[in-house]
Amino acid sequence: MVTVDWAPYYGSEMSNNGVITVIVKTAFQRSGIEASIKFIPWKRAMKEVEIGKSDMLLGVYYTDKRNKTYLYSEPIYDIHVGLVALKSLGISQFEKLLDLIPYSIGVSRGWSNSKEFDQADYLNKQGATNQILNVRKLFKKRIDMISISFDVFRYEVATTSDNDLNEVVFIEPALQISTIHLATSRNNPDKENVINAFNKGLAEIKQDGTYDKILKQYGFQYY
Repeated sequence: MVTVDWAPYYGSEMSNNGVITVIVKTAFQRSGIEASIKFIPWKRAMKEVEIGKSDMLLGVYYTDKRNKTYLYSEPIYDIHVGLVALKSLGISQFEKLLDLIPYSIGVSRGWSNSKEFDQADYLNKQGATNQILNVRKLFKKRIDMISISFDVFRYEVATTSDNDLNEVVFIEPALQISTIHLATSRNNPDKENVINAFNKGLAEIKQDGTYDKILKQYGFQYY
């Protein structure tokens, strides 16, 4: 398997290469397959799998365009991207994006949130070069809320001693929920066997509770 470093989901410097790596390896083991992982730039990872240099791509979002090149597994995990606000703001949910007009919202330049949110030019969105800067600005009360993966936010707070999750609220509903998958090249002669083997193992570890135990062990929750 190949992929890019993406904390807190997986990475070369993370314990056992991260929670998603552990889930995927465990699922493969149930089908008698020992999987290994290599971390390289994303474009190179996609190319290596496309041409058959590597077998599997880990952590792929589905798109119709990619589906022409790759065969996808069942979803591994749901990535929730949404708004995190200061609790003192007194908002915990919204019905429509227009409700957010009064607030300053930190966003990361170049990152996709949801199509509707990204196109909402009427919102007071303030760009930053990366997500860590937005987290800092939120806790310093320089902005009212930020758009971010909920898991990434929890991870960033956990890695600092200055910030406290009790100061914030995760606003409902999420802006976007996207599933990540394994994928292999459609030119791979063994594509269906390996995808089916993974899907079978994944279903087993979800059914017997192993999946939830792994998430809990790494401080994750399944929505």
